[in-house]
Amino acid sequence: MSLKSTIPKNSRLSVVGGIFKGVFNSPSAGKYDFTNYTINGNRGNYSIPLGLNLRPNYLYFFHQLNFSLSIDEGTYLTAIDSGTVPMLTIKDSTTNKTIFNQPFRMFRYFENAAIDTFHYNLNLNDELTADFQCILNQVVEIVGVGTIYAQASLSIYEIMDHKYIEEFKKESK
Repeated sequence: MSLKSTIPKNSRLSVVGGIFKGVFNSPSAGKYDFTNYTINGNRGNYSIPLGLNLRPNYLYFFHQLNFSLSIDEGTYLTAIDSGTVPMLTIKDSTTNKTIFNQPFRMFRYFENAAIDTFHYNLNLNDELTADFQCILNQVVEIVGVGTIYAQASLSIYEIMDHKYIEEFKKESK
């Protein structure tokens, strides 16, 4: 049985997401730095909450990913700082471990990109978080733009059906 093709009807679909901010010249001169932004006066690489509390012993099916910035995609691609790889990392807040094996390498915009991955949550008081690591150079098209925003959203099914979860556990062993 293919679990992906038979998500139970009583599963709850959530569309969650976050907005990341890259400010010109902060902290990197001549660049928009999404990696080392400041929150409440503290500088660092921060994971932001995506708006989904993960319940213990529930199965989550990550179905689709959307990603874009507040600038044209072509401008984004030409502005990526050489030697860097823009990465979106989805984590659980309790262990700070990534949900996916690796971060997503964000070399283009995505609309309803199928990611089709399961995550069985065992942690209490867990929340889905993300961080976006990216450094952009200021290219001609964005001269005068002080702040660039990146947006990422996910479509996720919360599966509560115990029979389905048991089948998932069997198949994943």
